[in-house]
Amino acid sequence: MVISIIAITSFAVQHLVGDIPVELFSFPLNILIIALWLAALVWLYRARHTSRVTQSLLSMRATILALLLMIALGILFGLQHSPKTSAWPTATALLFILSHLSLITLRGLRDGRGKLRIRFILNHLGLILALGAGFWGAADREELRVVVERDMPTNIAYTKTGNRTILDYEIAMTDFAIEYFDTGTPSSFEASVVVDNKPTTLRVNHPYNRTWTETIYLISYDTEQPAKARYCIVEVVREPWRWLTVAGILMLIMGAILMFIQGKKRG
Repeated sequence: MVISIIAITSFAVQHLVGDIPVELFSFPLNILIIALWLAALVWLYRARHTSRVTQSLLSMRATILALLLMIALGILFGLQHSPKTSAWPTATALLFILSHLSLITLRGLRDGRGKLRIRFILNHLGLILALGAGFWGAADREELRVVVERDMPTNIAYTKTGNRTILDYEIAMTDFAIEYFDTGTPSSFEASVVVDNKPTTLRVNHPYNRTWTETIYLISYDTEQPAKARYCIVEVVREPWRWLTVAGILMLIMGAILMFIQGKKRG
């Protein structure tokens, strides 16, 4: 009943006020919220023998619900070009999944002999990091648009709201190529660019990873004369929390390898 009330409330709030203003929860406020959330989870876990809330979050029904929500969110995010977690129902679902996983992890840290369960920790903590990085780091994610002219280096970018900002490097386009279907509609296009004095080629769905946390995508071009395009438009996506996602995925892989090597051995 409590879960149903929370779900209905999240949809109602979404309908009334729209998405969560995630920009208000950027660093360092999100770090403070994480600390408070973890402290609350530890407190709930310590009260697990008397707290009905903790017992519900640790129940098999909660596990089934978390799995169903992960499947639903996986499908939802898979259908989106730029998955976002700013909708109230989505954020509520992710917070429930992360809280459930965290409590399950605390309960299963050690086996009956008091030894750490390495495989269990790697798999569960890896999933928490992989999911949590996108959730808690959403406010620190940046999407910038840059109009890159041919042979004209620029470091001027614009946010989604139209605010101007300056990149700490320059981008210039040196060449552009486009191919067409028999019907005359574009089938593919690519731009040869120089990013921070490094030449590379940008294609649709083939971005350039400038750093571990910054990716550059080709999203548009000069449609008036595409054969001799004067410019292209790129999107610079900065995700400071991406390294945590990568760490989580690596932990999941390590956990899977240990499961394969150790077989049915517990831990």
